Amino acid sequence: MRITDLHCMRLLGPRPHGGGGKPGTFSKLLVRIDTDEGSYGLGEAENMMGVKEGIEYLRAWLIGRDPMAVRPFFSEMLYGTVPPHPRFRVYDPIRFEKTYRPSLICSPTATPTGPVIWALSGVEMALLDLAGKILNTPVYNLLGGRYRDRIRIYLDRSAPEAVDDLDAWKKMAEDSVRDGFTQLKFDIDYTASDLVEDFWNRSIPLQQMNGMVRRLKSVRQTVGQDVELCVDCHMQYNVVDAVRLAQELAFLKLMWLEDPTPISNPQACATVREKSPIAICIGEMFIAEQFRLFIDAKACDIIHPDVLFCGGLQEGRRIADYAELHYLPMAMHGNGGCLATIAAAHLAAATRNFLGLEYHFWEAQWVGRYVNREGVSLFKDGYLPLTDAPGFGVELNVEVCREHLAPGETLFSEP
Repeated sequence: MRITDLHCMRLLGPRPHGGGGKPGTFSKLLVRIDTDEGSYGLGEAENMMGVKEGIEYLRAWLIGRDPMAVRPFFSEMLYGTVPPHPRFRVYDPIRFEKTYRPSLICSPTATPTGPVIWALSGVEMALLDLAGKILNTPVYNLLGGRYRDRIRIYLDRSAPEAVDDLDAWKKMAEDSVRDGFTQLKFDIDYTASDLVEDFWNRSIPLQQMNGMVRRLKSVRQTVGQDVELCVDCHMQYNVVDAVRLAQELAFLKLMWLEDPTPISNPQACATVREKSPIAICIGEMFIAEQFRLFIDAKACDIIHPDVLFCGGLQEGRRIADYAELHYLPMAMHGNGGCLATIAAAHLAAATRNFLGLEYHFWEAQWVGRYVNREGVSLFKDGYLPLTDAPGFGVELNVEVCREHLAPGETLFSEP
């Protein structure tokens, strides 16, 4: 069996509740990998700068390959090989006419981070879906088997649009718990955005911090003591104010404080962790080597990979195992729609130290429907139920995809 093509299409649609509760749009790249025997795999990639170009680059290398050789392909695309290079590194230059100069000795960007691994994350997802279908087994079995048959979802609520209205905070909390979710996350940088004094200096003045505390306190009072609450700092703050924020919020019994400082400096994050009464969670944009640096520097309590950014499910498996060797738990950042969320759930099922998987798009119903699992809803009672269907057990919802095709895009044809 050989790979015959890699297709990509972009979806675009409304997002009623975005950052800070404000409406906006949401866009995703879906990929499909076809074989000469008619089987295919589906994946999802983030529509960030350079990702679509990265997928085109990967397509030029992927056609003609054995679809089961997932790890060798991943390693080649990120790290290259030494001369004279494996036989399958010989490329057809015609395939590169619409993409970038091929690189034999490293990734096309000479680094294993950024758009190249974000593109590879979506392609790896499709390859694993394909491998599961070929072997007639769920992807979680390819990762070692499942510990659990349903995956806890934590709902990212960011903030209400009326950020200064305590009743809006209470209603958002009440609605989320009523819908079955028992773990909620809020964006601390949006929590008191009306009280910001300086956009640039990474500080949190006292008035703003008091607003953060007051509004999150209203959420805790609304949901009670048994619902887990987390906050995300979006890598925004200096060390001093991140520590002070953690101390001010400690009475709320938060599950974690996420990305308190910019993520390029493990020592800064380690300082916050040392002084914080709240667990520090980091890593949504990290690859495995960055997780190793932060874990070794004792800069985190909880790791937080995203299958869209870390390199996919098998890299997520490596990251989880390294954390487990240090007895650190793993939550999972989730910037994906339904396909990436289902894929991440397969990794979560096969991971001993898993805590919860993030979902952002509760109000954007189409985002949860562009793939289907026959007879199974995406969520039930705050969890994502797994099935024993081969691969990820999903099929494209053609009607939803057609309705939300981005301008200039065409729907996948039948394989």
